Amino acid sequence: MGRAAAYCAGEGSAPGRQLMRFREDNPKDEILGAPGAGRAAVSGGMSPGAPDILGDLEFLEHHWGSAYLIGAEDAGYTAVRRDGKGAKLAAPDRDSLVRKIATDYTADPVSRDLP
Repeated sequence: MGRAAAYCAGEGSAPGRQLMRFREDNPKDEILGAPGAGRAAVSGGMSPGAPDILGDLEFLEHHWGSAYLIGAEDAGYTAVRRDGKGAKLAAPDRDSLVRKIATDYTADPVSRDLP
């Protein structure tokens, strides 16, 4: 039974806020991936030296969020094309995911005006 967790950044959320955790096996969470849907974040502190997951997700969302659904799982970061083509992209860190997204987008651009 797969219970992988995903984290979604809040649009306009401030640094230092923890992310709300969503389980992939919860169908209600799918609505969060719909184009134009907001992301949720909850208040909380970050441990010193902890990775800046929220900051990384906000960076990815800012640059690629109109074309890809951005998320984070226990093993790193993920991106899924909003047009439904292709497979989920995954990488252990933000910069690796940016390179994968750029390669995917260059090969087959995703419309940024999806309904």
